Amino acid sequence: MEVSVTQSTPGNAPERVLAAGRAVSHEMALDVLGIAIVCYTVLIEQEERRSTPDADRLAQWEGQIGVIARLRHTLDSYDTDQIHRVTEEYADLVRKLDKMIEDR
Repeated sequence: MEVSVTQSTPGNAPERVLAAGRAVSHEMALDVLGIAIVCYTVLIEQEERRSTPDADRLAQWEGQIGVIARLRHTLDSYDTDQIHRVTEEYADLVRKLDKMIEDR
């Protein structure tokens, strides 16, 4: 079975056909990256609410959002090794970030 997905490339490249499993893996990696961005965003919002926010921490987290956004934009749906590495690495990161988020 094949599924058509649009590549995450500039200029809205034409659709390319991916095998269903590969398409799901690619989407899962994109989702994990998106969740990491959300976690950093929540951490930034929590830090900004403190009486004396840590500017270095805020800058670091904002920088990480940029790194992840670029990776998300350039993730190659045909590079199964990259997709696997990204999914594993960022799933671990999301678990760590989730522990850092304060319950409000």
